[in-house]
Amino acid sequence: MPLEPSKNVNPKISCILYSRSIICDSHAMETLIGQLLALVTALCWAQNSLIYAHVGAQVSSNTTAHVRLWIALPLMMLVHLVFEGSLFPIDMDVRAFLLIGLSGVLGFCIADLFIFSSFVHIGARQTMVLMTTSPLISALLARFVADESLSTLQVSGIVVTLIGVAWVVLADRGGKEGGTRRMVAKGIAIALGGSVTQALAYVAVDAGMTEGISAVSTNVVRLAFGLVALAIFAAARRSFISDFARFSGKAGHKALLLILMAAIIGPVLGIILNLQALKMAPVGVVTTLSQLTPIMLLPLERFVMKRKIATGAVVGTVIAVAGSVLLFI
Repeated sequence: MPLEPSKNVNPKISCILYSRSIICDSHAMETLIGQLLALVTALCWAQNSLIYAHVGAQVSSNTTAHVRLWIALPLMMLVHLVFEGSLFPIDMDVRAFLLIGLSGVLGFCIADLFIFSSFVHIGARQTMVLMTTSPLISALLARFVADESLSTLQVSGIVVTLIGVAWVVLADRGGKEGGTRRMVAKGIAIALGGSVTQALAYVAVDAGMTEGISAVSTNVVRLAFGLVALAIFAAARRSFISDFARFSGKAGHKALLLILMAAIIGPVLGIILNLQALKMAPVGVVTTLSQLTPIMLLPLERFVMKRKIATGAVVGTVIAVAGSVLLFI
């Protein structure tokens, strides 16, 4: 609660103190909401990772990454029409437009190609735990690019969270998917490539989202740039038409329906929440909280997929949650 003006203090000084307390409370609340949005984003990624791992194994990871944006972009443009009055942002500053577009190419094209391929090689949860290295990279980049800083307590929270997430995946050996050592090593390398690229995308979009640019407009630009880049990639590998042909037949229609659901929750809802979180809280904290997907995959695997969860995985979950609590203090 803001401090009430004291009767024993000069009215002008009292007014200043009262105004400052309101501003501080408002900033703290905004940061808290941003962190909560990042947690919801992690839940969106948990759902998406399971779907994309399943569909990618059926029709190929590159096809999944490509086709889903043809679904997500029109949906996002309709959202933009409702909230902003036009299908596409036309009054955005050139510098902001290019930075946001660059983040779209990095995030929706290059990083997703890495991540979706890793899903097929080593599985959803193993991939997502490796993606938790992204906050460390993005926080380091933001320190030099955007001059953002994290407190000692927040840095401790990041470290503890990452330790907990890693513990979860390593302890739950029963959920580890089979594969040769070479395939596993390749999957790990691909996932780390996605982590680095995703960190670069976060920093680029954080620099581009200046005052007055909405999360919805930002997402439309990112999706558009990402789709163009993926379309060029598909054309270069001569699979543009065949990517869509893979979804024929009953099995193909079912896979397409799953992609539709994932596109709504991921590239549309999840990204909007994530971008809004970036505007309201430090990039290092947001990227850390949004990388808690492996933790959220535990109940999904236990109650939805009916898989047994190791005791060590539960311990790791407690550690990760403790780390996230430090980020909220």
